[in-house]
Amino acid sequence: MARDSLVVAILIESCVAPKMTFRTGDCKYDKTVFSNFSIQIINTKLMMDMILVSTLPPGLKAHLSFEFRLSKSKPYQSVYQHDMNYCALIKGAQQSIYRRWFTSMLKVGNFATSCPIKQGYYYMHGWTLDANYVPSFFYVGDYRICGSFFYGRFKKNVINPMLECSVEAVLN
Repeated sequence: MARDSLVVAILIESCVAPKMTFRTGDCKYDKTVFSNFSIQIINTKLMMDMILVSTLPPGLKAHLSFEFRLSKSKPYQSVYQHDMNYCALIKGAQQSIYRRWFTSMLKVGNFATSCPIKQGYYYMHGWTLDANYVPSFFYVGDYRICGSFFYGRFKKNVINPMLECSVEAVLN
């Protein structure tokens, strides 16, 4: 009987979704758009505070990139990139993994839920990525997740993006 319990325990443990643990974060921002934008990781939870000093009209886009490495000694390799219309995302026009992430962020923050995005103070205090929302094609290892917010077309070598953030995390 003990052997059967051990087999069941191993099967259950192998079916548990991997956990994303945030390690570090950093942002660069345009001071004509934000008077402050800070991000920090406290006890593996993401904290973010920003003061938007100008209204953001519809058309705001986001570029997300996910980079992966097996061990800290290896360089990151691009795994996945995606561009999206931010206003369509917050309207909920499409159900996607990003919409589920955004909805979970609203539980610990006060992001705008309509466009245009008005001036004001926005925050997210204590967000973690629920294991059920980790894409199944992500492998266990180190990740760097980068996001850029812009108008027009995404250009990889923009010198002064409106907002550019990166978060390093471990999936285990």
